[in-house]
Order: sequence, then structure tokens, then C-alpha cells
Amino acid sequence: MKIKRLFLARRSRKDKRGKELIDRLKPGRVIEVEDVREADRILARFPDPVSEGKQSIFLDRFAGRFFEPCPCTKEYFRCGYWNLHPVAGCPIDCSYCVLQGYLNSYPVQVYLNLDDLFAEVLRFESAHPKQRLRVGTGELADSLALEPELGYAQKLVEFFRGRPNFIFELKTKSDRTEIFDGLKPSENIVVAWSVNPEAAALEEKFSAGIAGRVAAAQKVAGLGWPVGFHFDPVLDIVPLDEYLMLIDRIFAAVPAQSIAWISLGSLRFPARLKPLLKDRHPESMLLCGELFPGRDMKLRYLRPVREKIYRALIERIREHDRGVLVYLCMESPRMWEDLLGAAPDLIRRELAVPLSGRKRFKPGRIPWA
Repeated sequence: MKIKRLFLARRSRKDKRGKELIDRLKPGRVIEVEDVREADRILARFPDPVSEGKQSIFLDRFAGRFFEPCPCTKEYFRCGYWNLHPVAGCPIDCSYCVLQGYLNSYPVQVYLNLDDLFAEVLRFESAHPKQRLRVGTGELADSLALEPELGYAQKLVEFFRGRPNFIFELKTKSDRTEIFDGLKPSENIVVAWSVNPEAAALEEKFSAGIAGRVAAAQKVAGLGWPVGFHFDPVLDIVPLDEYLMLIDRIFAAVPAQSIAWISLGSLRFPARLKPLLKDRHPESMLLCGELFPGRDMKLRYLRPVREKIYRALIERIREHDRGVLVYLCMESPRMWEDLLGAAPDLIRRELAVPLSGRKRFKPGRIPWA
């Protein structure tokens, strides 16, 4: 990523971490502003402020909550994921990305007060000493797209390494794996990739190609780290056979014993994103498919379409290894039971346990017929 400009909040001009980041990120310009709203006003002068924001970074301390449960939606089954937000915003420009309409600021916001983030997690851990959680940084940002220059991923890995009640995930569409070269792997740290076949490349601008992502996963798994894959969003504009071949490609590159989980989710987005998608991504083919309001009023494919895709992908995964844990994103409990053959609560519990501690879902064994 080429960073055109870096906005620095005036109150953070003397922040030690901020100075270090400016030296490492080497932005084209450093602009001192009062707050992120002033940065927004500057970026709003451009024809596409969202695109300019993806090439801009805003540095400041964050006064809100860093750590919270994934909102999901009450109409669908929650997989138990918790979000951690040291960064908000992403340099990758996917046509379907809900962040285009969800975040209320243009630049990628990098928060300088990591100590407050760690303290918040420690307070939760102290209050809930027996609770197991799966947590990650990939909801409002790409976990690795700015690494190793940002330096946050390694700090987070070292923090969670000694906390066995947490399964910590770094989720990315990049091929930035440099930080793992000198790090000792830990079974409660999962490195995961969101994946789509080559035919979806038009919809995932500035991401690493799928070959780069699979090669990165192969490398990281070879270093001893558990890895994960997110087929999310699955797009019906891509032939189903290409998804099946991608599954074959993943299992050819990565041993099943290294795969912590594979998630499946279909295209979905709020209706308010539709005009922005048309305006910013006129070449996109996403709106060529039939989309209807779901239970949460997000536009998505009809259930029979989703179910057909999921069923084919699950069957192909199980042809390779029946013990690999598969789960669904933003689907009903009934869909989980019908397609996955296990109670959703059981799957959710297993997701928060390292591979070695799972009772039912372990690659290399058959948990059920």
C-alpha cells in the first residue's frame, strides 16, 4: 500500500508511538488536524473520498470501546465471535464491502493507545476467568494489509499467546506474512484468509490474488501456525465449480491438520449500500444476481440458492477431511443443523477451543457419520 498522506491529531503530536509509525509508514505527506472530522473535510474535496481515504491514515488515541461481541443480528445464529478494533478502515477496496457505508470517516484510523486496548481485554478476562472466546481484528480492518510496517499484529500475537482462554484470529485478504518468519507459533493464534476464486478478482481490488493468498496460507501453516479460511462472501456470479476447485487447491496446499476452521457466508449488504456500489464500482457484476431482503433486511440471495451453494461446498470439504470444522455466517440455526449435521451450540463451543482440545471436530478423524 502506498500511503499518500497521514493525518495526525494535534493532541497526539508528541505521542511516541505516533512518531514511530510515521517513521515506519513513510507517508507522502503528514498533515496535522484537529480531529478526524477535519481529515474528512479535506478528503471530501476529492471526487472519490472513500478511495482517497483508503490511501490515507489518521493517527490518534481512541476513547471508546476496543473490545465487543460481533453484532451479527438477532435474526440469525451468532457464532460467538468477538471483535477487537486497534484499526478501523481498510486499504483494500472490495465492491461488496459494507465498511464503505458503515464507517463514518474516510481515512484508515490507527489508534495509538494499545495499552488501553490490552487493559480492556484484561479486565474482561479478570471478570470472566472461565469463559472461552474467539476474538479477531478483521471486522473493521484487514489484520495484515499494513503489516509489518504498522507493527500491531505482532504485539497482539504476543499478548494473546499467553492467554489460552482466547482463540485470537488475524484475518486478511493480503499475502503479508513477514511477521511470522521470526515468531514462534501458538495453537491459540489462527491466521485466516478470506478467499474467492480468480473470477471474483474484479470485486476485490488491491487484495492479493487468490494464488498469493493460498501460497501465504501454505507458508504460514508450514511454519506451524493454525490457519483458517473464510468463503465469505460467496458470490453466485462465480461458477460453483470454481469454488469447488478452490477448495481442492487449498487442501492440496495446506494439510487438513493445520486448518482451524472454514466459514461459509453469502453476499449480503444493506440496501443503502446499493447506490454507493453502483457509483464507486460501475464495473461490478454483483447486482446482476437476484437479491432480496432477508430477515435482517439486508439484500441477499434466496435461501434455496444459498443452501445449494453451501451444501456443495460442505460436501467437497468433507471429501478431503470430515473432521475440519465448518460453520456458517449470518444464517439461521435451522440452516446450521440441516447442512452441518451438528447442533449450532456445539460448533460454537468447538470454535473457541484450540485444535488439540476439541472433542468432536478434529481434522483426520470422523466425528460423525
